[in-house]
Amino acid sequence: MRIKLKRGFQRKLILESKDKKDLTWKKLAEILNINKEYLRKDLAYERVLFSEKVYKKLCKISDDNYNRCIVARLHNNWGRIKGGKNSVKKEKLLIKNKSPELAELIGIILGDGNIWVKKGYYYVTIVGDSQKDRDYLLNYVNPLFRRLFGKEMYFYEHKTSKELFLSIGSKDVVFTLKHFGLQAGNKKKNNVGIPSWIFESEKYLRGCIRGLIDTDGSVCPITGRNYSYIWFFSSIENLRKTFSLAMKKLGFKTSKWIVQKNKASYIFIGSKPMIKKYIETINFKNKRHLNRLMPLSYSGQISLIKRD
Repeated sequence: MRIKLKRGFQRKLILESKDKKDLTWKKLAEILNINKEYLRKDLAYERVLFSEKVYKKLCKISDDNYNRCIVARLHNNWGRIKGGKNSVKKEKLLIKNKSPELAELIGIILGDGNIWVKKGYYYVTIVGDSQKDRDYLLNYVNPLFRRLFGKEMYFYEHKTSKELFLSIGSKDVVFTLKHFGLQAGNKKKNNVGIPSWIFESEKYLRGCIRGLIDTDGSVCPITGRNYSYIWFFSSIENLRKTFSLAMKKLGFKTSKWIVQKNKASYIFIGSKPMIKKYIETINFKNKRHLNRLMPLSYSGQISLIKRD
């Protein structure tokens, strides 16, 4: 059963419950046994209706009865009943062709993204530092997603953890990403890796590697040297394996993986010729890395960084 309240009262009940017990969004979602982003973005903004179970829990938490505000009690499948059996939405493939841009987005999601499916809800989320990655997420990743899918991701900031989230709820987007090799759920438990189709083209590989390093990579100066190494971190075995295969196919010489217990393992590009090759053939789109990459000197030429 779905509970429909007068306009504005669904949000009011959620906020009243949250403030009454001084709860975080995460804690309130745990009490209600629902996903935090579903609570914060869908229910709180009245994009979907309460289930009767969630409604009763919120009334109990807020110590207030909102029955006076109920305008309808609807069957869980009321939308289908209203529109008939033909109204059941089938998945739609939003992208038909492979491309370097799609490969880059897949690298971004493999790095700092997540796909989850639960109880009929489908979400894709990408997260980064609310300050250091802000320009990258809002002015590069979001437009990239828009060009590929024709849809806009919404964004919000976590007040305490200094994280910026890009998110979208879409069954079609999740279906399309699965079609191109991504999985929903915990990336480490699923032991994800670079999808096989990306190895069909060096253009695809370069895009995917850029997405991975722009998100889960780093650029750090080395003590005693006048340039910086390019690092990549991962705690996922298959992603490490496919990352190394991709770099080998692209002609890069890297370090061996430094495997750490209970921490993300890492690999790096440390020689000047390889760093030069990376800048010239792959480059960065995340300016936080460009800003940390010290000028390189090759045959008297200073700074080969392309800031396109």
